[in-house]
Amino acid sequence: MNLLREQFSISSDKELMLQTLALNNIRSLELVNPQTCTYPIVGRKYGHYQGKDISIIHTQSEAIEKGYDFFTKLCIVEKEYLFHIQGLKAEKVFITEEDKVIYTELPIRTQAYGWTSRQVELHNIPEEWIKTAIRALYVVGLPQGVVKIGVLPNESHIVLDINESNRFKQAPVTKAVSPFTIGADIEFMLSCDNELLPASTFFPIQGSVGCDERQIEQDSGQYALAELRPVEAETPHEVFQNMKTLVQKASALVPYENVAFRAGSMPFVGYQCGGHLHFGIPCSASLLKALDQYLAIPIAMIENSRTAKRRRRTNHGGLGRYRVKPYGMEYLSLSSWVIEPTLSLSILCLAKLVGNHHHEFQDDFVFYPVIQRAYYNGNYPVLKQLWPHIKKNIQTTSTYAQYKSELTLLFEAIERGCPIEEECDFRVNWGVEKTTERYEQDASIQIPKKLRMKHNLNEGDTTHVRAGIKLVPATIKPYPFAFQNSDKVHLSKVLRDQLSLPEGWSPTVFSSNDVLTLGPIVGILANRPFDRQTTYFQHLFNLAQEKQMLVYAFEPDDIDWDQMTIKGTSIDGEGIFPFPAVIYDRYLLIRDKSQVIKDVRFKFQYTYKIPFINSPSLFKLTGDKWKTHQLLSNDYGNHLPETKSLKQPEDLVNMLNKHGEVFVKPVGGALSMGINRILRKPTNIIMTDVQQNTSHDFANIDELLIYMAPHIKHTDYVIQEGIRRKQYNGYNVEIRVYMQKGIKNRWLRTGMVARLSNEDVLTEESEINLRVSKVLLHLYPDSTERKLISKQIGKLAGGIVETVQDEVGTFGEIAVDLCIDQYDSIKLLEINAKPDNLFSQIRAYKLRTLAGHRLLNYASILAGYEGL
Repeated sequence: MNLLREQFSISSDKELMLQTLALNNIRSLELVNPQTCTYPIVGRKYGHYQGKDISIIHTQSEAIEKGYDFFTKLCIVEKEYLFHIQGLKAEKVFITEEDKVIYTELPIRTQAYGWTSRQVELHNIPEEWIKTAIRALYVVGLPQGVVKIGVLPNESHIVLDINESNRFKQAPVTKAVSPFTIGADIEFMLSCDNELLPASTFFPIQGSVGCDERQIEQDSGQYALAELRPVEAETPHEVFQNMKTLVQKASALVPYENVAFRAGSMPFVGYQCGGHLHFGIPCSASLLKALDQYLAIPIAMIENSRTAKRRRRTNHGGLGRYRVKPYGMEYLSLSSWVIEPTLSLSILCLAKLVGNHHHEFQDDFVFYPVIQRAYYNGNYPVLKQLWPHIKKNIQTTSTYAQYKSELTLLFEAIERGCPIEEECDFRVNWGVEKTTERYEQDASIQIPKKLRMKHNLNEGDTTHVRAGIKLVPATIKPYPFAFQNSDKVHLSKVLRDQLSLPEGWSPTVFSSNDVLTLGPIVGILANRPFDRQTTYFQHLFNLAQEKQMLVYAFEPDDIDWDQMTIKGTSIDGEGIFPFPAVIYDRYLLIRDKSQVIKDVRFKFQYTYKIPFINSPSLFKLTGDKWKTHQLLSNDYGNHLPETKSLKQPEDLVNMLNKHGEVFVKPVGGALSMGINRILRKPTNIIMTDVQQNTSHDFANIDELLIYMAPHIKHTDYVIQEGIRRKQYNGYNVEIRVYMQKGIKNRWLRTGMVARLSNEDVLTEESEINLRVSKVLLHLYPDSTERKLISKQIGKLAGGIVETVQDEVGTFGEIAVDLCIDQYDSIKLLEINAKPDNLFSQIRAYKLRTLAGHRLLNYASILAGYEGL
């Protein structure tokens, strides 16, 4: 190992120094990328120039042209202090002051620019600044040096620079006084049915089994972490026996089979657990470095990488973490190592060995940038390359033989490369028997303080919680993860079960009349299997999760009317859900179930008062082509194909004679079912079933009427003129205008899709979808004409939607299907109350997302929210 070369590079390379500080979670100047950052920034050059290399850079071109080597964020530094550090001690501190200042755009407080320094008393300096300076010097591998600390306008501090100093004599490495005591405080957490249970539920604050000082919420009186505090002893075996007694004592206080003792790096996200070691010897850089290299790095090789990486970025994790104590030093860098008793004893023995021999370990590999990066990133293959060297040095110590059998277990675990299992209840590993008694939590809702204040709620009070249409009482408690998201709430398992809610959902809340409403919860009523609607539903599930909404899909057979629950499909798969607060009706009509779906809609709307995004009254209108035509004919007659109600044969004869081509459509048809195209030719008449793609040839009109007579008798039809449409590369063009309600409850045009077909009526099989812009550019090369037709399409669609709303009441979305005929006149073909979201088919993914957001926002409004 060429340690000198690596150490030299850190102390002389300012960019590498800043990278090292950032890696070690030390507040310092932030390096930036000139190609992606926000300007202005500061340009720097490699080397030492008394600040003459520093300039403010205002543009990217300036950054490139002036040849700077690296760049940092521009910070406003109000004061600078120079800390002279020797080992782990601040010897003195100076503040920079103006003398004969050469003013620059950015104050550069060096002697070259007329600044001087004045010594100040250390006791007047915040302890946090001193600790930052000491650790900054340590992690870059310097035994002594000067650390420059800058104070920002908000009184926070950052490291600006570090320089090696030869003014101090290097302190001699002192040998440990033997015997010395060793001790520990080992943190763990409680999990009840896989949810965080405050340790203070069972344990006192003080005592050999107590609680760590971190509260779930300031002044809440609820403490998240428990601690084992074994009595210090001169041998690791005595400490281990004390630990074993305390594990049994703690378990006796929590005798429940559904409460687990969890340890490791971070049992719950945001709550790091430490296994702190106490050494009854003086604190020194030599001891700290040896513990990092011969304890922290070997233990890192068997920690769970996923959680260990997170803990190492906290103020207690990471290299060089310690506290000076009256008895000596407390080492903080290790995660909670209580999971496996055999490894716990191994770690205690290794800690004692390192304390005895720290003065003999002269390595500096912990200051290699590549090693530090591997440690913080959980790159165990790189760390494992150090293991033969570490193992050899441990084995050559004089006390290794004393602990050989205990250390062998740790060595084998490292060499197997199997990380410690953190998900277990570690009481089982310690041989502690649990009872079959269960700990029953009450129905509670955990709410962050900010939300409690917003909704005028108090911790400990009872409120009523609504999910969909279910309403149950619950106790208000503080939310233990408010530091991650102060807008989230969490429901206890009991409350979730009572409300039939999935485990993973973290809802938003809305308070009204002493009721907390969760959600919103939206149920999509559809036909199983969901088939072509599956992708669309999954997209809504994902968007809803981002908004903390709950969306699930179901069919009529999934409804349990007695329990008021629904077996539905959500983002997490199948589950049981409460009746929703809003229903999105995507049910495609099936003849033999038409009455069933009518009954379901009626019950939801009138018995349970659940609003629909698109109401049954809208479906009733759009499902009747003749009523729709009559409604729109007054204001939009010029844009409608001529349409007649087919009551008697003469109606068909007259329309066919007038237009030569007509379409006979069932009044209540959908998805092109039952539509027939009738075309008069000079010698015959051809009728084509659009969906079946089958044709009948009639010699004259009488044969056609004889064929149609029984159909007319049993089904209501309309006759509609055939329209010669504009074509794109031989394909007939239709334009779907997708209209939706916005947050302010106003109609907005979300987007348009060009639908092409080589047939006269679009079917699922024949449809091709393109961007409207591409098709209109082809049809109208002149930009003025193109803008005019596009504006006319939008205006017509908007007017039609308003007319429909005036007739049926409010609703949330609709598609208006239009075409442009050969005379450049816009014609309405259909309005669709259950439009497919076609944006993904034309790769307009932003429009697809916009459509999903608008739909969910409207659902939120219907549920009583202002939109999410």
